[in-house]
Amino acid sequence: MDKIKTRYLHLFMTICGILLIIVLLPMTGWSETRTFKDMAGRNVTICGNVERIVTTFKPATLSLFSLGLQRKIVGIDTGSKRDRLFQALLPEVSILTGIGSKSTGINFETVVSLSPDLVILYAQKDGIELAKRLAMMKIPSIIILPESFASVDTSLQIIAEAAGVTERAVEVRASMNGILKLVEKRINQLSPDNRKTGYFASPRGLFSTATGNMLQDDMFSRAGVVNVAHDLQGYFQDISPEQFVAWNPDMIILSQHLHQHVVKRLNDPALKQVTAVAQKTVYRFPCDLTPWDFPSPLAALGTLWLADKTYPELFRGFDINLEIDNFHHRLFGKTLSEMHGNLNDQVY
Repeated sequence: MDKIKTRYLHLFMTICGILLIIVLLPMTGWSETRTFKDMAGRNVTICGNVERIVTTFKPATLSLFSLGLQRKIVGIDTGSKRDRLFQALLPEVSILTGIGSKSTGINFETVVSLSPDLVILYAQKDGIELAKRLAMMKIPSIIILPESFASVDTSLQIIAEAAGVTERAVEVRASMNGILKLVEKRINQLSPDNRKTGYFASPRGLFSTATGNMLQDDMFSRAGVVNVAHDLQGYFQDISPEQFVAWNPDMIILSQHLHQHVVKRLNDPALKQVTAVAQKTVYRFPCDLTPWDFPSPLAALGTLWLADKTYPELFRGFDINLEIDNFHHRLFGKTLSEMHGNLNDQVY
């Protein structure tokens, strides 16, 4: 009888052990094979843990940092190595392996040499071709195309699915959408006839602007500002000085990366008749850690800032600096102040 009891006890303990393993495995990061579509419509299959990530452009890197995945990055786009936000959160970012950039080209051999579990690519230029080459090497990749808040949201979902941090993505998306709803509630007080017009000058030059297909257009719209270049198509488009004057925007918003010697062109007497120049409603997009007009959750703060600059009467009594600090803390565990960041938005 005792032998039978002992046998059943062993069997019971074995079953309990198996059940415990089943419960604990998801907590340790294990997961079964998962298949989903990326933003290029490709079927992507990820097996097990993702521990080594290569990111090839800044919007993807910003998304990784907001999802708390920065310590899994083994290769990074070269420009992001100098980003002050990334350096504040991950001091060793400057010594991570640089793999090139979207504009100058990605070093495929360097990417492969890093033995990544996941590579995050862009949809433009050679991104899709790189994905095909990586597939031949049995290296998983995902393609994202964040050019609106809806697509930023989708990008976060896809990256989180691939990396196994879907719960964190829910938190980040909720923070981003919370800011946008805050802005929407105030901007809805405006009638369409009272909305101001705005112009965005891209990093390429004063007369290079964001079209209706770009994130900046979405940010303008949500901030209650009519993008004068909304009807243009594609990505950054060059315009003539004459067109700039004819549009006569109420607000001019400059890329944080626009060189100061280019900004001085606003002193041209021919531009003095433009409302924004005459009234000195010309600002740089924040901030000096990393720009808020790049496709990432931080673009929500850029929208809040733009709405506050354009319609200060709608935000009277609202502490925007406190909201900015709280948002950074929710995403990165540090406030903007703690990272010694500044808006750096003044031109005059």
